Amino acid sequence: MDKHQLDHIEYVTNDEGDLSYAVDPVDAQQLTVLDSMGQDPNERQAIPLKAILVILVTAVAQFNNTWYAVAPASNAYTIAAALNGNDKRIWIVQAAGIPSIVTGPIVAIIADLYGRRNAMVILSLLGAIASIVCMTAHNIDVVIVGQTLNGVAAGISGLLFAVPSEVVPTHYRSIIQGILSVFAGMGAIGALIFVSLAVDNDPVDGWRWTWRAQLICNGLMFLGYAFLYNPPPRTHSGLTRWQRFTHLDWVGYGLLTGGLAPLLMGFAWASDINYGWSDPHAYGCVVAGAVVIWEWKGTSTGFLHHAMFRQGNNFALLIFTFAVEGHMFYAINNMYSAEAVGVWFATAPALKQAASMIPMFACTMVFTPMFAIYSTLRKDLKWPVVFGILAFLVATIGLATTTAESWIRALAFNGVAGLGFSSLLMMLMTLVQLSAPPLFIGAASSLAISARFLGGTVGYGISSVIYNNIYNARMPAKVAAAVAPLGFDMRNIGALIVGLLSHDTSSVPGLTPEVLGAASAANAEASSYAYNRIWWATIPAVVLALVGIMLIKDPAYKMDWVVDAPLEKVQHVHGSGKAAEEGAIKAAEAK
Repeated sequence: MDKHQLDHIEYVTNDEGDLSYAVDPVDAQQLTVLDSMGQDPNERQAIPLKAILVILVTAVAQFNNTWYAVAPASNAYTIAAALNGNDKRIWIVQAAGIPSIVTGPIVAIIADLYGRRNAMVILSLLGAIASIVCMTAHNIDVVIVGQTLNGVAAGISGLLFAVPSEVVPTHYRSIIQGILSVFAGMGAIGALIFVSLAVDNDPVDGWRWTWRAQLICNGLMFLGYAFLYNPPPRTHSGLTRWQRFTHLDWVGYGLLTGGLAPLLMGFAWASDINYGWSDPHAYGCVVAGAVVIWEWKGTSTGFLHHAMFRQGNNFALLIFTFAVEGHMFYAINNMYSAEAVGVWFATAPALKQAASMIPMFACTMVFTPMFAIYSTLRKDLKWPVVFGILAFLVATIGLATTTAESWIRALAFNGVAGLGFSSLLMMLMTLVQLSAPPLFIGAASSLAISARFLGGTVGYGISSVIYNNIYNARMPAKVAAAVAPLGFDMRNIGALIVGLLSHDTSSVPGLTPEVLGAASAANAEASSYAYNRIWWATIPAVVLALVGIMLIKDPAYKMDWVVDAPLEKVQHVHGSGKAAEEGAIKAAEAK
């Protein structure tokens, strides 16, 4: 919604203060935050201390958010091995990802209407509880339960992008997102290095620092939001708490949960080597979830405000691009890291394995501030995203051409991917927020993050299926062809293959160092070939994202000095509105 096209009615003498806001001309629903109208978009505003403190707390939260995404994924094999649960390894990641996709939009929609503080405080506390559950676990099922709680707590994710953006002038929108991205990069690098050092120092329990550190961050978030974040009311409904509760679309929320949860679990089971698409766990859940989502989508009124979709195709195209970006990030965060550990650095210590991911996050941290400053000075959000997608396309093609020996090339293209990501998340989030009504940037941000998680989860499931099918078909023949000329008894080939898969060849009869070396090289070649097919399969999605972003209209002209959700009383420009009729609500018609 274009703030420059809003005419408003403004009261300045009222028992409850200034209550001006804009409404949708179609359904008269509120579109801007209470008491945010009447600001001069051309008059520079200073950032108050309250806003700076909230931004700092949210920066810690973004550090935690990325730590929570990277640390469990990069240490999943270690955690599963320590708890004798390798058959459930994928759920260490998926158990957290699936709930976050479902809860994010619901939490944000409620927070947009009735305030953010309670959601921020409660979910930070839940994240702390989840961390305690995981770090004290002695079997993998408890870790999965804790990660599920973590996923619910991650419903806060969209708000972490919205809150710091709306408390400062929109002029700083991309810079704020850039600051959050830098802290996110710090969280990723910290997760890779710190937890790897902990694992090297304590192979049995070092992985527990994955959640010990998260507990500290969640504790800081809880205290910060509880004592430093006290925003004024966002809406003026005149309803009691119970009436607000009953006015929410609980049927829609239930249908969304009942549709997305089984759909995503189906993709997760499909990616599990123990199940696959032929198992009812996979296709049954996907079909059931798709049916429920269809029923939810088929209703005449959705719980997402229709004003989000009234400015052309911008919002829909950006959500699609976010989903593809999620697939791209999951490919690097999960598939690349698995390839690095399984192929290029299989025998290296944990710290060196983790270091293989650092080029991406280091490049992101270096180039993100540059893109943020450029976009602010030039008011250009679209073309940095185009550049980022092109950079990732180059990285994808490069990774698709790697071999089992070309680890240097892999590290280089990992860095190129980081160059791409340095503009993507920051600029896409800014574009989404500026393409939505100011009151609903929480829902818009959360929907974008959920689309990102959805694209990542579905893409990860598809990538895992591609890898498993190709690797399982290719690996036995490659190993057999490699060891047969060395005189290895082919009656023991089954035991050798099992030993390679379990990383324990001590009981394989007739195994010599020469045979083991040849078998390991053949196994690495088969694995590298399968990973290459994943990268080639990623390219069409990246191209589609490039086409989608080329079609949007850049809303960077909205980066002015208006604060969408002020924490302090704003300076109103009186006389700009029209006279109010007697007894009218304080509202505005959008032209």
